[in-house]
Amino acid sequence: MRAQSPRRLRAFTLIELLVVFAILAILAAILLPVFASAKERAKSATCQSNLRQLGLSFALYASDWDGVHPPVFEWKGRLQPYVRTVETNRCPSRPGLPWWYGQGYNVGFAPMAVRGFAGASEAEVTEPASKLLAVEWDRCNAGPPIGPPALLAGGATSYWAVCRVHLGSSNALFGDGHVRSLRPEAYHSNTVRIDEEGRPVPPPGDELRVVDERVWRAFWDTAAPGL
Repeated sequence: MRAQSPRRLRAFTLIELLVVFAILAILAAILLPVFASAKERAKSATCQSNLRQLGLSFALYASDWDGVHPPVFEWKGRLQPYVRTVETNRCPSRPGLPWWYGQGYNVGFAPMAVRGFAGASEAEVTEPASKLLAVEWDRCNAGPPIGPPALLAGGATSYWAVCRVHLGSSNALFGDGHVRSLRPEAYHSNTVRIDEEGRPVPPPGDELRVVDERVWRAFWDTAAPGL
């Protein structure tokens, strides 16, 4: 009998390898944004949990001070005995920010008779479930889209320092303690960010657009009716 020759293994051709690499690249292009989006949603959920804890600290502070919310000056420091850790003030999507930044307290805008939460009693707040108590912000004091386009109080206050931290949205704490994710176009403007002097920067190729006064008052003015 004639001995059988050993079977030769078939190798991939260059074309087949290129096809495999192309398929892997397509799958990566599809799946990586999905994974990134899921990761950011998880960070947003942690951020919302931190804001709820902040809302609880506001409520505890008010219960100790005859139903009055903290004043503007060092408001986060006044809440720390109720929070016990500065990490509650941090968003996992912006870990590099100092703890006293990142969430803007609604301080209103007195020249236009916009009453914020700072120093206000709970009885003075109309429809607290519709009013912004604190919102993700690039400073620690926030307000409606009518304030001066500048950094005030040593840079702590900005009326235009909106954030788009979580997939174009930001988390907001309302007066009744609930938290929602909102795009700034819902309660403020189409501002993308502020420049170094605190001026609002609109989207590229677009002009600055502010929401209607009835709308922004419903969110920012604690004396105004909700939507």
